[in-house]
Amino acid sequence: MDRQIGRRRGLALTSLGHFINDGTVFFVPVIAAIVATRPDVSPAFITLLFLVFYASTAVLSLYVGRLADRLGRPGSLMGLGLAVISVGLLVFYVALEEAGGPALLGTLLVAALLTGAGAAFYHPLGGSLLQAAFEGRSLGLALGVNGALGSLGRALYPSLYFVAAAAIAGYGSVVVFAAVGLVAAGSILLGMRAPGPVRRPRRDVAPAGPRATAGQPSPSGATGMRAVLTPGILILTGVAFLRSTATQGIAAWIPTYLSTQRGLGVSADLGLAVTVMYAAAVIGQPMFGLLVDRLDKRRVLAVASLGSAASILVYLAVAGGGWAGEAWLFAFGFFTFSGFPLLLSLVGDYVPRGSNSLANALVWGVGSTAGGALGPVLVGAIVGSDYGRLGFAFTLAAGAAVVSAAATMLLRKPTRVTRMPVFG
Repeated sequence: MDRQIGRRRGLALTSLGHFINDGTVFFVPVIAAIVATRPDVSPAFITLLFLVFYASTAVLSLYVGRLADRLGRPGSLMGLGLAVISVGLLVFYVALEEAGGPALLGTLLVAALLTGAGAAFYHPLGGSLLQAAFEGRSLGLALGVNGALGSLGRALYPSLYFVAAAAIAGYGSVVVFAAVGLVAAGSILLGMRAPGPVRRPRRDVAPAGPRATAGQPSPSGATGMRAVLTPGILILTGVAFLRSTATQGIAAWIPTYLSTQRGLGVSADLGLAVTVMYAAAVIGQPMFGLLVDRLDKRRVLAVASLGSAASILVYLAVAGGGWAGEAWLFAFGFFTFSGFPLLLSLVGDYVPRGSNSLANALVWGVGSTAGGALGPVLVGAIVGSDYGRLGFAFTLAAGAAVVSAAATMLLRKPTRVTRMPVFG
């Protein structure tokens, strides 16, 4: 936290950031589904769009995490990230208003780059702020409540787009989302500047070897990247990468699958179906947050990955769709979009104090986000020029989710970490 402020206020501001960040980030696949209906846009370009978007987040997140640990100003950086996301949305608006041709494609890629770069900020920074303020049995719940607001943003944005589009000509609702994001960015920048002394993160470091835990100084004096490259973080990053490759490969293409294979086209029904999938995590994230506070975090993470695989396979088998299909999309969202409390509640158990932002960036940026960048590309490679192969690609991705669940058990059982109070 830039300044010492109350826990409730800090949780409220980070939750607002999560709402705007995830609402925008998970709205991008809906934009891709809209663009995919244009005759001059190929499936290969949609794949490239996803690659630019997710890869820019993964690459920049490490720099953001390291910078936040050095400056001790994660709140200000969070606001900056939301502002960049909003600018990216404005560029998307310009692209959607283009008639077509090279100008359309080039502008779409610039928009994807900006939006992805802005999305690199929130998760390592928001996670670090919450990890610093909550510990023991309360961290998982705090992450879950915070994550629920992010899930609410994911759920509302697709439907709100079609509702706003009915009242605003063209793609003006995208501009509305950008304006809301800029207001939220300003609110966070001001809200994090409460009176009080600047509290720099401690530079305690972890001991060498697999038993490095938070709060234990290192005799070797390792700092920065060396301090966070513990066996636990490396394994957790690998698990997050494989899990996200599988689940985000499916999630990113779900709107296109619904639009082209389930006959929803570009309609309010598409927005509703995507909303149902994302809304599940509004319930799921707090529930998983409570579970990781009380049970073995590794097993809870493994169960969530298995649930993602099982639910998408059942959904594919429900050929008729309808309410049965919606129910299994809901289940997929419930298990899939739970990574924030599951992954980041584990991070603090494997790194020293003062390195949370960088460790979060490794697990979330390199692991979850880079996996999320690769997943849509792999699905796109399987699809080729035939959207009819999306179901087969989803089946293969479900198998990868099962493997990630098994790999979770390679993590050693976490130990209780020492609290580092940063909120007032």
